[in-house]
Amino acid sequence: MRLKLLYRLVLALTLGHLLPLSAAEAQLSQRRSAASGPEKIDVTADKLSSGNGANRIEASGNVEIKRDQTTLKANEVEVNRATQDVSAKGKVSLDDPEWKIRSADAIDFNLGRETGSIHNGDLFIEEGHISMMGRRLQKLEGQSYHVDDGFFTTCLCEPGSRPSWKFSADQMDLTLEGLGTIKNGYFYIMDVPVMYFPYAFFPLRTERQTGFLTPNFGHSTREGFRFQQPFFWAISKSTDMTVAASVESRARAGLWGEFRTIFRDQNDFRLNASYFNENLRKNERDDVVNRTIADQDIAKNRWSIIGTHRYMTAYDWLTYSDFAAYRDDLFARELVERFDLPALQEGKIRVSRFGESRMGVFRGWSDTFLRGELKFYQDFIQKDSVTLQRTPQLAFWGRRFLDTLPLEFRWRTETVNYLRRRGGDALRLDIRPEVALPYNFNSYVFGALSVAPRETLYHLYTPVKSGTRNVSRETVEMRANVATSLSRIFDWTGLGVKGVRHVIEPEVSYLFAPSIDQSRIPIMDAVDRVNRRNVLTFALANRFWGKPFTPLMAFAEDSENLSAFGTVDMRELASLKLALSYDIDRARRGGDSLTDMGIDLRFAPASFVNMTLLGGIDPGSWNISNVRTTFSLVDPRPLPKRSLDFDFNRPNMFSVTYSFLRAGPNGFLVEDANVDLDRPADCVRHTVDPRCPGASFNKNIAGSLSSTLLYHLLDNMLVYFSSTYDARDNRFIGFSAASKVLSTCECWSVTLGLRHNINPSKTTFKFDFNLLGLGASKSTLK
Repeated sequence: MRLKLLYRLVLALTLGHLLPLSAAEAQLSQRRSAASGPEKIDVTADKLSSGNGANRIEASGNVEIKRDQTTLKANEVEVNRATQDVSAKGKVSLDDPEWKIRSADAIDFNLGRETGSIHNGDLFIEEGHISMMGRRLQKLEGQSYHVDDGFFTTCLCEPGSRPSWKFSADQMDLTLEGLGTIKNGYFYIMDVPVMYFPYAFFPLRTERQTGFLTPNFGHSTREGFRFQQPFFWAISKSTDMTVAASVESRARAGLWGEFRTIFRDQNDFRLNASYFNENLRKNERDDVVNRTIADQDIAKNRWSIIGTHRYMTAYDWLTYSDFAAYRDDLFARELVERFDLPALQEGKIRVSRFGESRMGVFRGWSDTFLRGELKFYQDFIQKDSVTLQRTPQLAFWGRRFLDTLPLEFRWRTETVNYLRRRGGDALRLDIRPEVALPYNFNSYVFGALSVAPRETLYHLYTPVKSGTRNVSRETVEMRANVATSLSRIFDWTGLGVKGVRHVIEPEVSYLFAPSIDQSRIPIMDAVDRVNRRNVLTFALANRFWGKPFTPLMAFAEDSENLSAFGTVDMRELASLKLALSYDIDRARRGGDSLTDMGIDLRFAPASFVNMTLLGGIDPGSWNISNVRTTFSLVDPRPLPKRSLDFDFNRPNMFSVTYSFLRAGPNGFLVEDANVDLDRPADCVRHTVDPRCPGASFNKNIAGSLSSTLLYHLLDNMLVYFSSTYDARDNRFIGFSAASKVLSTCECWSVTLGLRHNINPSKTTFKFDFNLLGLGASKSTLK
C-alpha cells in the first residue's frame, strides 16, 4: 500500500550520485556501504557495478538496501536512472512499519508513475490488515491493485498460518478506501470453499462505502426469530443513507431508513423513518404492561419519523430542528431498539415521557441573544388533549455593563403562545429587566446587589374565572450576596501530585419576592407561579486542586497508547459544596424554617477514578430526601495494539449509579399519572387515587441501582454487563449481558447477547457476526 517509501528509497539512490563506483573499484571490494543525499542510505551487496554513463546501477548477491526503517532485500537489483525503472529479483522482500512485501520472486517498478508489478508475491498492508497473494500483483496509479490468480483477506495471521476466511479469484481488483471486486471467485472458510461468485464486490474502506452491511440475528420470547438486513448507500462525499428490512416471525415485518447529509462544518441534516406491519402479532393488548396510560392501542400499521438539522447562515443565524412523531404511544418503548442508535440515546428514548419536536432560529451577539422556537409534544402517558404546545416561543435576553455607572443591566423578555384542546392555555408576555451592582473589596470580599421588577401579561383563551381574559401580574425580586475565597497551598506528595491547593468559598445570599394574587392565572409552567420568598441561603464550598508531577504512566515502546488519559497543569482532586436556606417568614410563624441541605460532592483522586454525589438531607429528621451518586473506574493502562473491532479498542471500565427520591404528597402520580384531582374519583380505573377508600401509597418515588461493566477477559475475549435494579419494588427491571470473541488472527468477531426487559416484558437473544476489515466497525455491546 505504501510503495511511496520504495519510490523515495530508490529515487534517492539513483538521483543523488551515491554510487560513484567503477566496475574495477567494485571488484576490489565485495561489500560496500554508501551514503548520499540528505538522508543516509546503506547498500550492501556481494557485487556492485555501474554502466551506461552511470545511468545504470547493478547490485547482486545478498543485496540489502536500508533507509530509516525500510529494508529491501533481493538477490539482484537493477536501477535505470534515465527511465526511473527499478527491478529486483530472487527472494525479494521489503519490510516497512506501514507495509511489507513478505516474499516475491521479482518486482518491476517505475518510480515516476509509481506503478509496477510483483511476481508470485505476498503483500501485507498494516492499515486494515490487508493481505494479498497472487501469481502477479499490479500496482496501478493511486492506491489501486490488480491481482491475477490470487487471494485476499484481512486476517492478521502469523506466516505459515491459514486464515479463517479469504476471497480467492482468477482476477481481483482492490482499491484502498474503496471497493474490491472479484471475477470467477470463491469465498473460503478454513480453506474450504463455501460459496462461488462469478462476480462480486465488497467494501474495503473503513469509513463510507455502498454495500450490504452485516445482517443481525436474534430471538425473542414474544416476537420470535428476528432478522434484519441493512444496506448502506454512499450517495456522495457528504450524503449517505442506510435502509434495513426487518422481520420478526411472531410480531411484525417492516422497513426503516436513515438519511444523513452534511452541508458544511457544523451544518447537517438527519432523517429517520420507519414502517412496521403488525399482522404477524396476536393478542397485542396482552403486551401492554402499564395499564394506567391513556392510550393503550397498538395499531396494525405503525410508523415513526425522527429527524434533526443544524444550519448556520452566512449572517450567523442558526436554524435548527429536532422532531419525533410516532403512530402510537408505545412505539418508542417497543421498537426503538430496531434502529442503529448508541446505547445512551436508545435508553433515553425508551424511558422518555414525551416525544418532543422543536424547530427554531437562534442569533447570538457578544452580550445579546435572540431565539424563536416552535415546540410540540406527543404525550406517551396522558391524553394529548391536555398537553400544552408552545406555538410559538420568542425569547430575547442579555447583559451589559453601563459605560458611565458601576452597574450591570440584565434583561430577559419572553413571549409564548400555549395551546391545548382541554384545560387552561394562554398567550403570555413576560418582561424581566434587572439592575445589578457588583462589588469587590480588595479581591477578598465580593458579591452583588440586584433588583428585578417583573411584568407578566396574559391573554387567556380559556379563562380561569368567568369573563376574565386579559390579566396581568406585577412583582419584584431583590437579591443580595456576599462571598469570599480563601486558599492555601500544601507541600504534599501523593496521588501523582506534588502539591495541593485548598480553596474555601463561603457565601451568603438573600432573596425577597412579595406575595401577590395569582388565582386568575392558569399554571402552564414555572413562570406562572412566583410565590413569596424571604429567604437566606448559606453555602460553603471546599475545593482541592493538585499539580501532577509525572505522566500517568510510562508506555512501553512497542505499545500504542489507546487511553485518553494524560497530564494537565492542574486538576481538581475533590470538591464539596453544602447549601442550606432559612425561610424568615416560616420562622416567624413557628413553622419549619429550614430547607433540605443540598450536598454536591465530587471526588477524583486520579484521572481514571471519578465519584459524584448530589443529594439533599432534611435537617429536622436528618433523613435523606434525595440522592444521586455515581462511581466510575476506567482502566488507564494502554491497550497493547489497535484492533479492527471497535469494542476491543475500548478500555476496561466499571460504573455504578444509585438514585433515590423519598415519598412526597404527590407520589401517587408516579404510579398513575392520569389521576385527575379536579374530576370525580374513578376508583375502578385509578386505584391509587387518594380519595378512594383504602387507597394508600407510601412507596418512595424512586429508588434504582444501575451498573455497567466492560472487561477484557483475554486478549481476544471481552464481556459486557449492564443492569438496573428497582430498589423500591425489589426487582430487576432490565439487564443486558454479552460476550464478544475476536478470532486469533483478527479475521472476525462474534457477539452473543442476552437482554431482558419488563416493559415490554420479553427476553431477547442476539447474535452478531462481523468479518473485520470489510466496511466500518461499530459497537455491538449495548
